[in-house]
Amino acid sequence: MIEFKKDVNKLLPYDRQQFSYFFDDDFESLVKWYGVSFQLSCEERIIELNEYISVYEPFFSNLVLKLDKGSSWIVNHEHKDFKWFPNLEDNLNSLRTLFKQRNIQNSFIGALVFTKHELLKFSKDIISYPYVLPNKVGKLYRDIDISHGKLQFIIKISGHLCIDLFSTDKELLKEIINDKLSDNLIVKEYRGSSLWT
Repeated sequence: MIEFKKDVNKLLPYDRQQFSYFFDDDFESLVKWYGVSFQLSCEERIIELNEYISVYEPFFSNLVLKLDKGSSWIVNHEHKDFKWFPNLEDNLNSLRTLFKQRNIQNSFIGALVFTKHELLKFSKDIISYPYVLPNKVGKLYRDIDISHGKLQFIIKISGHLCIDLFSTDKELLKEIINDKLSDNLIVKEYRGSSLWT
């Protein structure tokens, strides 16, 4: 059953503010996070949305299947909550229809909670969301974080057409990298992660 929850911080199995310190060189979090970015090679070319979806949708599905273990999945905007649909563009039809069927306003601010099956059903819209939502070239909306309901593990969907993974479990990230969930993606470590040292 898909749920719409307003109090995101109570749902997450980690402190969202502490996680945000990962991106700020001036702060040091009490909890050590590690991060990697899975990217398409884009030297001297522009990545098209269709290519992004064809590569990242199976990657995302394989990742969710690997990690699931019967947990819920929490989908929210990064760092701070925003309206889910601030415009009436003709895009992300599956997600927009879900809101309409559940009588949820487009201006809803909070998290969507999915089971594995439901998350995979909406995967195309979810992994496209930050890039597609504005429907304007060069304009992006907020990145979204997809959090495992029990693990301190985040899948960040970036409007820059890549997917980043963060975890407090260094070995789990290394295992995912070694599993090669996609042969088409380049792995780049976030500064300070030092996964192989």
